[in-house]
Amino acid sequence: MNRLNVALISGILHPKYGGPPSVIKAHREGLAPYANTKVFGISDPGDEAELRNIYPECDLFPAAFPKRWFRGKGLRKALTDQAPHFDILHAHMFWDHAVWAAWRASKKNKKPFIVTPHGSILNVWRWKPFHKIAYREWILKIALKDCAFVHALNTREERGCHEFGVSCPIRVIPNGLPEAEYLKKREPQAAWTQWPSLKNKRILLYMGRLSQLKGLDMLPQAWAACLKQSQNKDWMLVIAGPDYRGFSVNVIEQVKELGLEDRVLVTGPVYGEMKDSLLAAAEAFVLPSYTEGFSVAILEAIAASLPCLYTTECHFPELAEAGGGWNIKPEKGDLSQALTELIRLTPGQLRKMGQAANLLGRSKYTLEKVSLQLIKMYRDALAR
Repeated sequence: MNRLNVALISGILHPKYGGPPSVIKAHREGLAPYANTKVFGISDPGDEAELRNIYPECDLFPAAFPKRWFRGKGLRKALTDQAPHFDILHAHMFWDHAVWAAWRASKKNKKPFIVTPHGSILNVWRWKPFHKIAYREWILKIALKDCAFVHALNTREERGCHEFGVSCPIRVIPNGLPEAEYLKKREPQAAWTQWPSLKNKRILLYMGRLSQLKGLDMLPQAWAACLKQSQNKDWMLVIAGPDYRGFSVNVIEQVKELGLEDRVLVTGPVYGEMKDSLLAAAEAFVLPSYTEGFSVAILEAIAASLPCLYTTECHFPELAEAGGGWNIKPEKGDLSQALTELIRLTPGQLRKMGQAANLLGRSKYTLEKVSLQLIKMYRDALAR
């Protein structure tokens, strides 16, 4: 078959924005055997050099007013001009200017348009504010009629799309990591050198944006209750990730108020080798999120053979069913109880759970499998 030419478009590309940029990066890598891809996106001041290193030959546009719309100055014109050179325009996120610009460019050039919401309409409360209702009625409903597919990350998001009123076909394709990530050997020495207090500690790792939506408003309190009940002095909770709208201050204040300074380490953002090293140093992973599309952080944890404590709002029941973790309600009491159970397990018991998690990831959530599903979606869109 002929190679496809695919435009990947997003208002957020920098790793500081969490999962969606890592998904776009993975899609670009996974599609390489089957398609020529080009990334179009928005660059905040100071991010351009790093983004060009991550996405060679990308087209970046300076962030412009209104910034909350993730608008890029000149993006729509560039997409409209270059759309004839692409078979597919695949936009990521949902409410952003980049999605609108991709839709307009695809419509003018009669090219198939696909959008991946990344959980943006997963729950009704996420699109009930007045400005979003207005945008839905005046813009998105019209755009979705021209959409070849909405790409949902799981069946729960598929239901959310139906509740939102998506009228075009929906294709469910999960996130994935390269198979090599599930087989990679990671070493903890770099993390121990960077944070000496972690050496000789048993580490429970949270990794992701520091946001209230990730459950970080209740994690320190649940951790304090768990430690009080168990009297276990071996464990350290590590909270790693970029700040989101200033919420890191709230997390740090909670840690101080609860007297957990010697039992919680807030590292800030970690990438690349340091991320791998923290994963190697940890014995288990926690994500007490109130809402998720399909967590890349959980995939990274199971790739590192870590058992995961996560909430039902992560929509990943098969991980716990496979023996790879705990699937709990997003409530402080349930979280504290599960944490207490987790830290009572031996390293051998946790390793066995982590191996089950890794096996599930390798069998169902590799980038190689995901990429074949994406290519099929693209070809189906072209055949419509």
